[in-house]
Amino acid sequence: MSIMLFELDAARTRKLAIQTDAEKSDPNRPVRAMLNAIALILHLIAINVWVGGTFFAIVILGRAIRNVDTSQQLALWQLVFKRFFAWTWVAVFILLSSGTWMVYSVYGGFETIPAYVKLMGIIALLMVANFMFIYFVPYHQYKRMARMDDIATSLRKLAIIRFVGIINMVLGLCVVVIIGSGPYLL
Repeated sequence: MSIMLFELDAARTRKLAIQTDAEKSDPNRPVRAMLNAIALILHLIAINVWVGGTFFAIVILGRAIRNVDTSQQLALWQLVFKRFFAWTWVAVFILLSSGTWMVYSVYGGFETIPAYVKLMGIIALLMVANFMFIYFVPYHQYKRMARMDDIATSLRKLAIIRFVGIINMVLGLCVVVIIGSGPYLL
């Protein structure tokens, strides 16, 4: 197994060395480097918006309003979700587009990306699927039930949103750990 990994790393290193030699004569190299830096910066900001927003909503806000009247809680969550989900859609778009850009621009495609980048991509796709489930199923049902003043059903939908949100928060925190340690551990 370790011999296979060594051979894969050696092949990847040779391919990157060839790309590096070819890039040295590329007149667009400074522009591409700047675009890669912009993509990485946008990627990191989007991760912080999404994961940090999820952490705030679940850990901070959810606990802070427990003693507030239930109908006021539901109204507050409607306002929070409306803004949070708008920003999350923006973050998802930025993450998917900047991530794809970096896979091709930095690594030359999916075949040559390191294991930790593949792991981040898989987790990101799981997070996007969870988010889309939250948005299109329990959140839309929650909005409808809240408009009908069906408090019991609204609270059940809120519990589903919270449960799947916790899963996404943990996955997002895993991505943050991989960002910091992946190049050294994987």
